[in-house]
Amino acid sequence: MADASDARSARSLVTSGPFARFWWAAAIGSTGDWITVFAVIALAAKIGGSSGVLVAILSRVLPGLVLGPLFGVLTDRIDRRALIMTADLGRAAVVLLLAFATTLPILVAVTFALEILSLLGQAPRAAVVPRLVRPINLVGANSLLVGATYGSVPVGAAFNWVLAALPSISLGGLIPLANRGLALAFVVDAATFLMSGLLVASLPALRTPAAELRARSDASRGWRATARDLGEGLAFFWRRRTVRRVVIGMAAALFGGGTVIVLGQSFVERVLFAGDTGFFAIVTTLGTGAAVGIGVVSLYSSRLVRRDLVFGVSTLATGLGLTMASITNTVFGASTWMLVMGLGAGSAYVMGFSHLHEQVSDDMRGRVFATLFSLMRIGLFVSMALAVPLEAALRRSWAPDWLFGQPTRTVLFLGGATIAFVGLGVLWSLRALFKPPKLGEDTRRMIEEASRARWATPDSPGDDVS
Repeated sequence: MADASDARSARSLVTSGPFARFWWAAAIGSTGDWITVFAVIALAAKIGGSSGVLVAILSRVLPGLVLGPLFGVLTDRIDRRALIMTADLGRAAVVLLLAFATTLPILVAVTFALEILSLLGQAPRAAVVPRLVRPINLVGANSLLVGATYGSVPVGAAFNWVLAALPSISLGGLIPLANRGLALAFVVDAATFLMSGLLVASLPALRTPAAELRARSDASRGWRATARDLGEGLAFFWRRRTVRRVVIGMAAALFGGGTVIVLGQSFVERVLFAGDTGFFAIVTTLGTGAAVGIGVVSLYSSRLVRRDLVFGVSTLATGLGLTMASITNTVFGASTWMLVMGLGAGSAYVMGFSHLHEQVSDDMRGRVFATLFSLMRIGLFVSMALAVPLEAALRRSWAPDWLFGQPTRTVLFLGGATIAFVGLGVLWSLRALFKPPKLGEDTRRMIEEASRARWATPDSPGDDVS
């Protein structure tokens, strides 16, 4: 059975102490993030159609490509609390500008700025977790944070649906007519980011001891110091195979999982011939599976000592769940396999984050997590950008005649296969764990001699069988 004291301490994390405020800030800010994602997609579609959606998504990919590593350096140099506050309060101001975006260039510029601020705060949020909880509670803390981040997806979608049904706001005619239906969503976004920033402001300073020393040294300033820190981060990432496999695995898995976000409803309607009820059932089972997976690894964290091994198995289960769901013909069958996908995804992300927290030192953690989040966001948004055009291309070609009968099935199957391949790759890299140790000739000889010596002395203690 799971350790009851671990379960109680995990529950207490969100009720008192610095981590409780940190968690509530993350939950509220994540809700705002997803409201923004869905509202921006709706606004981009209204302005530029499918091309507008693609451009808006790409504007969220580019900052991670260019600036992600630099934000990692900042995270390891500067008070992480200040970085998170700056990111949240900055987003609270910038997101309001989306209500006035009437052209794609304006939308892209504002979205680009929002993405920069998101990246600025994301790595510090992940890096500070071990500073806020005891080691025994690390997996539980990550379970709560992953639940807040991805559990807020349906909350964000529901907010957009509710806000769209409310009367539009015009601010005395300042907001363009075409944007008034979405303006309230952006106002709510701003409020969530403001609340998150204020909660973070109540935390103690979170600068690392190494950063304190470098702040008092002139050697930490200038582009040469920045280049040196970047080089250290890249060298660490390259040398530490156990870190590299999890970072690349999480990013690649999210690349495969992005297909579900953009094609899930189409799959239910066009392939399973079900309506909103069927889609709700599938989304519910996926979320339920994720919640159960997160809860299980949190409760049994003290026994799951090889986090990377559990990560590999969980990632494989995630991919198998999606591939099997993509080839089913009923809502019940798809829901069952999406439950498996959720179980794997929830446990994979918790164990992946926990493994990185335990394997990376505090003064290097910002650069590692900045790399992770940059790759994850790139994987997610590139996947979302490619899934719909790929489905359309398959629909116009010969492929639907034999690849599972439907292009939507094909794309989802490929997404699941990508995730499963990642899981297999992680397990293959850990194959030495499943092999018996190889003993040299000297070691074998010593064991044999010790065994002969034992059997040659029947009067030794413990050999009396009378």
